[in-house]
Amino acid sequence: MKQCPTCRTTYTDETLRYCLADGGVLVEAGIEAETIARQGVRIDVQPPSYPTIPVAGARRSTNGSQVIKIVAAVLILGFLGLLGLGAAGALFYFNSGGTTVAVASPTPIPSPTPARSPSPSPTPDDEQQLEEEMAKLKKQLEDALNPSPTKTPPGFSSDDPPTARVNSPADGFLALRSEPDTETGERLAQIPHGAVVALENCEKEKVKIGSRTGRWCMVTYRGQTGWVFDAWLQY
Repeated sequence: MKQCPTCRTTYTDETLRYCLADGGVLVEAGIEAETIARQGVRIDVQPPSYPTIPVAGARRSTNGSQVIKIVAAVLILGFLGLLGLGAAGALFYFNSGGTTVAVASPTPIPSPTPARSPSPSPTPDDEQQLEEEMAKLKKQLEDALNPSPTKTPPGFSSDDPPTARVNSPADGFLALRSEPDTETGERLAQIPHGAVVALENCEKEKVKIGSRTGRWCMVTYRGQTGWVFDAWLQY
């Protein structure tokens, strides 16, 4: 029978040499007193080595840490590569004197211009018709700008006296005077703008009043006869 002098564990297996609890050297149980008497001697015994069983969780954590280390190394290498490219570009720029190289744009291809069909040349009949229309438009324009006086307005027979319409939009009326003069002629009435008067006769000589030139004419308006300046009349 053997016994551990440290933990006092007793073993019946004679083949054991070391304590399974603390690794101490087993001694015979009968010589315990002798072992105790030799307390001053220290014996260092190499503990037995046991096979290490790998744990799945530990392997997984080890693999994860290795992956993280690889990714970090790749990122660091990529960052260093970008810094190297930037430094190389800056070095090339300063060595070349900062000259900007202009890239020639491709020459534009001209688009084909559609061919215009020749317009038919005007015939003599077309030219004559165009001239007639131009002459007609010119005559209408001259008649509108310079209306010619008519002795017999529309709506009256040739036996009736000619009429005229007062055209004085600035003052709104035309003065009917007792004499053909603005100073000596007394104002008999105010003929409103747009009213129609009957013409009796007009003087042959033209005079200028203000900025207008015209003749003095004798007219009848609502049974009252007097003189008006025809520069403000529209025949």
